[in-house]
Amino acid sequence: MIRKAVEEDLKDILEIEQEVYDNPWGYESFLHELNNNVAKFLIYEEDIIKGYLIYWEIYNDLKMINELEVVNIAVKKDYQSKGIARRLMSYMIANSLKPFVCFLDVRIDNLPAINLYKSLGFEVIGKRKNFYGLNKDAYTMRLNCEVEYDKV
Repeated sequence: MIRKAVEEDLKDILEIEQEVYDNPWGYESFLHELNNNVAKFLIYEEDIIKGYLIYWEIYNDLKMINELEVVNIAVKKDYQSKGIARRLMSYMIANSLKPFVCFLDVRIDNLPAINLYKSLGFEVIGKRKNFYGLNKDAYTMRLNCEVEYDKV
């Protein structure tokens, strides 16, 4: 089940973050996103929290969403490669007003994530040197999502 995160979820989310990332976010960063007006904070749960997605909805001058930015996504190691990240990303895409463009950054050595994003229609549009630290480069990827979208 996918639902909005609440503050009581942060302990489990922090455990996933620390398990998955070399430079994990801290409690305050997650709390900030939970209370951020432009952020959407989703979790995937089946008895336990197995993954989460944080993305920003960026509005244009007409107060319409025209851009999404994925700022954090992670799945508990025991549940990776089981479609959870795909479900979270697909939920975001399906439940956002179209048309929009979505951006994300991903480590260039994270081939499972890159392949997932490509299968959802994202394309590599650039490379960021040392984005995740020394010698940890990132690709910037983009999805142009029109009214019709058939990859979810």
